[in-house]
Amino acid sequence: MRYLALDAAGRERRGVVEARDPADAATRLRKRGLHPVELTSVAAPRRAAGVRSGGELWLRSGDKVLFLSQLALMLRSGLTLLHALDALAERAERAALRALAGRLRDAVVRGQALSEALASERLFPPLLAHLVRTAESTGRLDEALRRAAESIERRAALRFQVLTSLTYPAIVLLVSGGVFWFLTARVVPRIARFLAGRGVELPWTTALLVDISEVVTGYGPWITGACAAACVTLLCAYRTRRGRFLLDGATLRVPLVGGVLRAASLAHFGRTLSVLLRSGLPMLQALEALGPTVRNQSVARSLARAAEAVRRGASLSAALAGPGLTPLAEQVIAVGERTGALDDVLEELAAHYEVLVQRRLKTLASLVEPALLLVVGGLVGLVYISFFHAVFQLAR
Repeated sequence: MRYLALDAAGRERRGVVEARDPADAATRLRKRGLHPVELTSVAAPRRAAGVRSGGELWLRSGDKVLFLSQLALMLRSGLTLLHALDALAERAERAALRALAGRLRDAVVRGQALSEALASERLFPPLLAHLVRTAESTGRLDEALRRAAESIERRAALRFQVLTSLTYPAIVLLVSGGVFWFLTARVVPRIARFLAGRGVELPWTTALLVDISEVVTGYGPWITGACAAACVTLLCAYRTRRGRFLLDGATLRVPLVGGVLRAASLAHFGRTLSVLLRSGLPMLQALEALGPTVRNQSVARSLARAAEAVRRGASLSAALAGPGLTPLAEQVIAVGERTGALDDVLEELAAHYEVLVQRRLKTLASLVEPALLLVVGGLVGLVYISFFHAVFQLAR
């Protein structure tokens, strides 16, 4: 219901409250210290902003960063948590953020801690609830929210860099496949019919193209079906726990691409673990909270094994030793443990691997783009050479 109310200072407050009826709405507003003046029923949208079809909650990374940063700023300026959430519920730019702030505010009014309210939300990673829970006990909630916002922002920026760097080669590869199909299925058969009608003996380059064209046109549906079946099989396998683990592990072993993904995983590991440790979370709980935030299941399983080793009394560097952790990372973490500055060391390690990701992406782009252009140019050039070779045969 949309409301107009007065606060304790007599100022007008407007907003929306979820309630069964006007009486329920008035009760909820009074619990917030507001005196309702006017209540108007509004129709609930079929699908609110920030909610995907099927009811799955979703929020862009930029919106998450904005929400957490604004909440941290309000708390740092001296506002209470309830007043800060109330302000965001009324004045946040996007409807999804206003709805989120309203749900969190209602939960806090009911007596829930902010960490409990965040844990019930699927919009944020689980580690945010761990950060906030620890910060609630230390009284540094604004600092924890600011660090969480920075962590989400850096991870989103890194993921964007990886995706944008891999998008162009993927598009060029797709275009190359389209050009190859068009040349072999449409152009080459016409050239072959033109030359065959004049009784010209085909040069070897032209004969090679004709053979490729016959394979593509004759077995095209089977080839397409096999590729589609392979894609569906991989997709179905990826939806299973075992299949995703195997495929994620395989991607880490792909030349060039695997190095980028491994460095990105190490950057996320260092940055997130540093934030968790600085918030006051013990090492074991920090590792357990870090695991669900890792997308690559091969890396996530390594972290789970490391958490179990730490539980048995091993140091972090010893628990992470082995495949998946570079010698540099292992040595740096060991030094951080000895000096007692592990959180600072992890942050520097994350910064190192973030720079390494950028360098490897540039290297990947400098190698892949010319190679793909050569492939496309080679296909087109082969067709032209074959055609003119045959024309020269005809001219003789």
